[in-house]
Amino acid sequence: MNLTEKIKNSWWVILSFIFFLNGLGFLYIGFKHNNRNWILEGITYEFPWFFYFIIFAIYGVSVPSTLIIDFALILMLISIIRSVWVAIKLADVYDNNEKYTIKQTNLNHSVNNQNKDNGSSSICCCLCLICIFIIFAVMAL
Repeated sequence: MNLTEKIKNSWWVILSFIFFLNGLGFLYIGFKHNNRNWILEGITYEFPWFFYFIIFAIYGVSVPSTLIIDFALILMLISIIRSVWVAIKLADVYDNNEKYTIKQTNLNHSVNNQNKDNGSSSICCCLCLICIFIIFAVMAL
């Protein structure tokens, strides 16, 4: 991947440097890569600014909100560091795409091998899946 493609794929990092928009970059990249953790991270970075605007709209300038702004600025600094880190990791993924893609395996079994023990292995597989499901259900309670 050349330099211009890396820049085009990491333009969202610029949003981390802008006041009030520092979480939108993570929202964008989270929706693009279908990563729920990045979406939640973007909401976390935007939440103090949203809360500040609500307090400012209700009470105006009379309420001291320096604590909220301080918290938002700390989260902004964290989002800058984190977005640069994620962009570097994503550039590695883009460069080594064949390393991170899932390849299908070739299943060249002969007809004789497929007919051997087909019934017992499928029953064992189903029992294992049922046991795993029960374990996860118990852990969820």
